[in-house]
Amino acid sequence: MLTQQANRRTSAPIVPNASHRSLGAKMMRNVVFGGLRYVLIVPIPFIVTPLILRRIGVAGYGTWAVFLAINGLTSLADLGLVGTVSKFVAEYYAREDFAALGRLMNSGLALFLLLDCVIAVIGWLASPLLATELFHGSTVPSSELTFLLRCFLIVIAANVLSQLFASVTTGLQRLDLTNILSAGNVLMNAVFGISLLLWGWGLRGLVYGYIVADVLIIGVYVVLVRRLLPQVALNPTRFDQAEVRKMFGYSFRLYLTQAAVVIHNQVEKLFLAILVGVAPVGWYDIASDISLKIRGAIGFILAPVLPAASELDARGDTLRMKELYYRTHKYLALFGVPVVFYVASVARRFVELWLGSGMVIIALPLGILAIMNFVNLTTGPGFLILAGKGDMKPGMQSAVLGIVANVILSLALIYDFGFTGAVLGTSASLAITTVYFVFIFHRRTGYKMGRVLKESYWKPVLFSILILSLLLAIHPVKSLSWSGLIGRGAIFGILYVASILFGGFFDDYDWDKIETLLPMVRHVRRLRGVA
Repeated sequence: MLTQQANRRTSAPIVPNASHRSLGAKMMRNVVFGGLRYVLIVPIPFIVTPLILRRIGVAGYGTWAVFLAINGLTSLADLGLVGTVSKFVAEYYAREDFAALGRLMNSGLALFLLLDCVIAVIGWLASPLLATELFHGSTVPSSELTFLLRCFLIVIAANVLSQLFASVTTGLQRLDLTNILSAGNVLMNAVFGISLLLWGWGLRGLVYGYIVADVLIIGVYVVLVRRLLPQVALNPTRFDQAEVRKMFGYSFRLYLTQAAVVIHNQVEKLFLAILVGVAPVGWYDIASDISLKIRGAIGFILAPVLPAASELDARGDTLRMKELYYRTHKYLALFGVPVVFYVASVARRFVELWLGSGMVIIALPLGILAIMNFVNLTTGPGFLILAGKGDMKPGMQSAVLGIVANVILSLALIYDFGFTGAVLGTSASLAITTVYFVFIFHRRTGYKMGRVLKESYWKPVLFSILILSLLLAIHPVKSLSWSGLIGRGAIFGILYVASILFGGFFDDYDWDKIETLLPMVRHVRRLRGVA
């Protein structure tokens, strides 16, 4: 077997390594652990949100939501380097080019540390202004907000740096580890923050809890990356200018799309904070956070696509690349469609049981945002495959359109309609961006949109609508208790799975993969006459 020689100007031929897992096995492992991650973290906001509301009220929750929005917006500072590092780690590791991996990781570490320093300086100087302008209606004094914002810079810096290490494990296609650490981070944030909150520390407790959790995660990541890549010595002073230029040549193209995602997720909160007050920020944050958690729980299916596409592109395997696109859509629809349909159907009753009738104002926005975030998520397979091939133009074009549409629509609609305008602005901009990107992608690649709709979406949509309509006719949602909601969800899930298994959704390839995980499914396959 040929191995990559440590020479920065040449690359050895790519030769499959028999000791490495197959691409399909790695993707399956990554998807399974992505699902487990969300099983662990999805319940957390349902426990944490009512506790925060009871301890510090709606205004206090809105104040904390502004902190989180600031933290979310600082991910714009990475200039697209997260996805870039992941792509190049996948390529270099596939070629076993550890010299290039060392240059990449040390250059990335130097850049991320520099970004942290810039963010810290700007954040420290801007904290008094932010404390004055972003927290209208907050009960926390401006001086306390300034202090907490400066403390929160530690959280921001740690999160930025952790993105570098997460991109390394993702590029190695070890999303099992990435997801475990991500879930651990969310869990520790909740445990430490809520513990201090319950001990009477108020908003300070949430900030301090996040600081402890995020610093611990950085330490774990450093140890983990050194164990995974003992051939690479981490040293930011060994950055390579040529590697940095190569990284930025790709990252700036990726950055616009990333910026669009961040703006879609955070800008409405800041507009609400400036134009309306912190209470509507809290309302919007709850609805948006749940819808984004749902999007993330579905989107774990997409996590392996970028490194897989990068590997297939490096091997010149265009046929498997095309099949990767169609099958990713198929599994995205399989899991995503029933989830968003069920959430939208029970959103009002769920909010009443969870937060009380006084918070029912967020129910309709929750349902709308859950659906629109999933619609936008359907651009993921195409974008990640193009990114893996180094073709960023369609993503850049749709990202620019999304940023402009979101800022203009959200600002205008929030100014006129307040909280309702935030929901409308986000939904409209997501729809515009999705339609534009899907059109451009299929025109550019020649892939058939009709095949995507036929093989992936129409049966899950049809089955979900029919089953939910039947359940609604049998028993209205408004009278359900917690056990009723859970029971209805279980019945819906069972009927949906049965419809999928016996409704001709899976082909032979799908059945073969399912049987490797669940051998008992072969009996269902025989009943259908497939085998």
